[in-house]
Amino acid sequence: MPSGLLDALAQVPDPRTPRGVRFRLATLLAVGVCALTSAGHNSLTAIAEWVRRCDQDVLARLGCPFDPFTGRFKAPGERTLRDVFARVDPAILTAAGFTRLTTLQARPISATTPDGTVEREQRRAHRTAQHETDPPQPRRTAFAVDGKCLRGAVRADGSRVFVLSAVRHHDALTAALREIGAKTNEIPEFAPLLDTPDDQDLTGSVVTVDALHAQPSHARYLVEGRQAHYLLSVKNNQPTLARQLTKLPWKQVPVLDQSRDRGHGREEVREAKVVSVDGLLFPQARQVVRIHRKRRRIGTSKWQTDTAAVVPSSSLFSGLPGCGRAQVRPPRS
Repeated sequence: MPSGLLDALAQVPDPRTPRGVRFRLATLLAVGVCALTSAGHNSLTAIAEWVRRCDQDVLARLGCPFDPFTGRFKAPGERTLRDVFARVDPAILTAAGFTRLTTLQARPISATTPDGTVEREQRRAHRTAQHETDPPQPRRTAFAVDGKCLRGAVRADGSRVFVLSAVRHHDALTAALREIGAKTNEIPEFAPLLDTPDDQDLTGSVVTVDALHAQPSHARYLVEGRQAHYLLSVKNNQPTLARQLTKLPWKQVPVLDQSRDRGHGREEVREAKVVSVDGLLFPQARQVVRIHRKRRRIGTSKWQTDTAAVVPSSSLFSGLPGCGRAQVRPPRS
């Protein structure tokens, strides 16, 4: 078990009454973390089976209580695990996990898989790591906000469980997590998600969102309330704005950046153009980014293409060479 894990999980408040508690909350959470990171233990029944098979040394390191009558450390049962995991606040648990993971350093990437075989993706990652012994740090910390359905999770009424999460770009750590109520959607949960219990400092950071969250209120919250930047995807949920952006003279705007990637059996080419625009409804929005993507499966000649429009906050791409300029009238209210 990683050192410091119990200390980090001890920051999560225990929802149980102290009377009759046998297992510390940090111990039960550590059991879940260790079992879930072992292959196949993705249910509470599997977690209980995993801890039941643990030897005495592992149970001791997990902080399980010692029974003086049997002379052995006692493992928690499935009923105890179910009761605790159902009552712990997932947002607070996510914040504690994020705090812990930020202190860890990435392990060196090996060219071989655990069973000793060499695979193409492992070799590519190993070569990349060799050339980037000291990888550059991102200019700004970026978080992606997106909603997901929890597979296998069902409420008492049979409805599925959806969550909204904020994931840090450069290391894929979940910084905040919030369950979406059965009678609401992602939009009203956006600001509460970023107002985490530890009040994650977003000053100078970039928050990227999909088209559902391309709302002027969200943009205003980020730039005025949190002093952060935004990158909003625009689709047909903002139909007037989407049509106006499509009609911009993109053919006259030079390509600002181009990238080509090969991996997972496919090749992808991306081209980005940036144009300055007047009259957007979003606060501090002065530019539009157009991303044109082409992808094909390796070994075939048929390309699939799609185009996305993204609106950044004003200073995110300011001063970049090659940015065009266009005039757009404000959408009609």
